[in-house]
Amino acid sequence: MKDFCILSDFDGTISKKDGLYTFISQYAQGDWQTIEQNWADGKIDSKECLIEEFKLIPNLSEELIAKFIETLSIDEYFKDFYDYILERQIDFYVVSDGIDYFINGILKKYGLNDIKIISNHGEFNGNDFTITFPNDNPDCVNNAGTCKCAILNNLRKKYKKIYYIGDGVSDYCVADKADVLFAKSRLAAFCQTKNIKYTKYVSFKDIFEFFMCKGQRGKGVKG
Repeated sequence: MKDFCILSDFDGTISKKDGLYTFISQYAQGDWQTIEQNWADGKIDSKECLIEEFKLIPNLSEELIAKFIETLSIDEYFKDFYDYILERQIDFYVVSDGIDYFINGILKKYGLNDIKIISNHGEFNGNDFTITFPNDNPDCVNNAGTCKCAILNNLRKKYKKIYYIGDGVSDYCVADKADVLFAKSRLAAFCQTKNIKYTKYVSFKDIFEFFMCKGQRGKGVKG
């Protein structure tokens, strides 16, 4: 069993803004806001929300997504952070209720091609964009396409400690399950209302410095 691993949300955490939400809001034609609100109110799960919203995007193509991805950026300090942990052979996973097609596209822009991604899956079959949910869990308390709690629990078989970095609603269920939680935005507010212990961060500069500090204390970064 390894000492620890690091898990991170993607949209709004590694990426500067929620890419999927921005994509839907820019290109969907029709009442996508009602679908989004139904998801927020718990009337539908995130799987149905994604599928129904993508149905509202006319002329969806690889070229359209590629053009959109060019408008997105990641946290300025993420690449330095990832290079640091990669050099030290620290296991790192992106865990997202977004779509890997978008995540891979954004990371590829920055030369980040080897990151392990656990998320919903999207691919083009001819002119059709198909979304599937390989990490679905019928018992997920968040009714998410990618159940982060199930993933964290499964990884506990391999690691003594799990660090988690997040910012939003899809991270709520793992907030009290990670050994060390880094939170900002809605996740930080949620933790405050639920009295869940967390470390506040603004950017990956704070995360980077945390792990560098652990190394400089002579403990390596063993958790």
